[in-house]
Amino acid sequence: MARVNTPRRYYHRKRMNARNEGSGELEGVWRYRQEECTPATALPSDFPYRAELDAHGYSVVEDLDGADEYELMQIAELTQREASDVLAALQPLLPTP
Repeated sequence: MARVNTPRRYYHRKRMNARNEGSGELEGVWRYRQEECTPATALPSDFPYRAELDAHGYSVVEDLDGADEYELMQIAELTQREASDVLAALQPLLPTP
C-alpha cells in the first residue's frame, strides 16, 4: 500500500482527489501547497518516464517517496513494468533511514 511519507505526498494526494472530483480551483490550491514544500530534490533528467510522471504531479523525489506500483499505474497511468522501472530508479535517490 502506498504511503504518505512527506508533506509533498500529502498535498499530491489531495491534488489528485480534487482533480478526480473535477475541482480545478481546489486542485490549483493543492498544487501550490505541494510545490511550496521543501526540501525538494529534482528527479534526474534521465529518470525513467519523467515526462509522464511530471504530467501527473510527480516532479521531485519527495513526490514519489512512498509510492507503489499500484499508485503509479492508477494515477500516472504507467504499465506495471514502467512503474517497476520507476521504483527501481527511485531507490538510490531516497534518503537512508
